[in-house]
Amino acid sequence: PLVGKTYDNIGGLHFKKGEYDKAIQYLEKSLAIRLKALGAEHPSVAANYNNIGASYDGKGEYDKALGYYEKSLAIQLDALGAEHPSVATTYNNRGLAYFKKGEYDKAIGHYNKALAIQLKKLGAEHPLVGTSYFNIGAACKAKGDKAKAMVYLLKAKAIYLKKLGPQHPNTKAVQSWIDDLK
Repeated sequence: PLVGKTYDNIGGLHFKKGEYDKAIQYLEKSLAIRLKALGAEHPSVAANYNNIGASYDGKGEYDKALGYYEKSLAIQLDALGAEHPSVATTYNNRGLAYFKKGEYDKAIGHYNKALAIQLKKLGAEHPLVGTSYFNIGAACKAKGDKAKAMVYLLKAKAIYLKKLGPQHPNTKAVQSWIDDLK
């Protein structure tokens, strides 16, 4: 399992550099080791599927990404339960892939699932809650519902200001989206 973790870490570094094909190569090596050592239902295997999905998302292969996210979600729901923060992350990732595909209603549905978990488990002022509000606002804007978008973006901004401060990149990004709606 430690070798699998090492491959996972190397894959993560390639992901951060935007080298998605190399990331996938290392993440698949990690996955093979973890499947053999830990079994198909282990949360670390779910994490691998999520990371591979994110790499395909980075390549613009959203359907492949969604397939990996679905595998991750199935394991997480079974192993961790429906209200675990990792489940929220996977719902968010699925929402992002649907957003990029232009399927905004599906994206909003997944963002709302993530938000419900985050509110319950992390609290109303957690920055990840702000991210979910931001994502919902972005999807509403993309659908042309500027009023609803503004409501969610302002919620995100309030959390970011309180928890991250006015100079944080998330705060500045949400402010830019708000300014664009005015």
